[in-house]
Amino acid sequence: MRNGSAQQGFTYIGLLMMIAISGIGLAALGEAWHTASQREKERELLFAGEQISKAISRYYQQTSSPIKEYPPTLEALLLDKRGPKPQHHLRRIYIDPMTASREWGLLQDKGRIVGVFSRSHGRPFKQDGFDEVYQGFAGAESYEDWQFVAGQKSDGITLSTNPRTPLDSAAVSSVDKASAETFIPAD
Repeated sequence: MRNGSAQQGFTYIGLLMMIAISGIGLAALGEAWHTASQREKERELLFAGEQISKAISRYYQQTSSPIKEYPPTLEALLLDKRGPKPQHHLRRIYIDPMTASREWGLLQDKGRIVGVFSRSHGRPFKQDGFDEVYQGFAGAESYEDWQFVAGQKSDGITLSTNPRTPLDSAAVSSVDKASAETFIPAD
């Protein structure tokens, strides 16, 4: 009988080791899935931020009066009725993929929106290797530092991701989080 007990003990230890190894493997798989999911959300944030900042630039560029102006709200980008023919600078207000919310942080100058940022305090996985226009995002401590600011040039629409640098004489002289607000869309 004694030999049978020892054999059952080894089987039990083997089963426990198999469960532990499976747990470690599942934990590693979960971490890989989380990382892939986070990187996909970062790509979505770069896309949404770029679309909104381009829409803000188009709104500014297509101001019919001699005094250029930025939009007062993000909703003004959906239907711009300032000219004889309404313009749609943006099809929809994107959801911030990092917060899964329709609330964006707004960068403003004189009550007008010049850019947006995610309200997520999370630390980005992506720290370098950005496209030229997003070089200012390198080394960011949080997604709030990924600020999508509209800018202009005489030869067309461009973007600036450094809101602390003047874009041009008609644009932001200094924009920071102190002047930022939160956009909450009306449902």
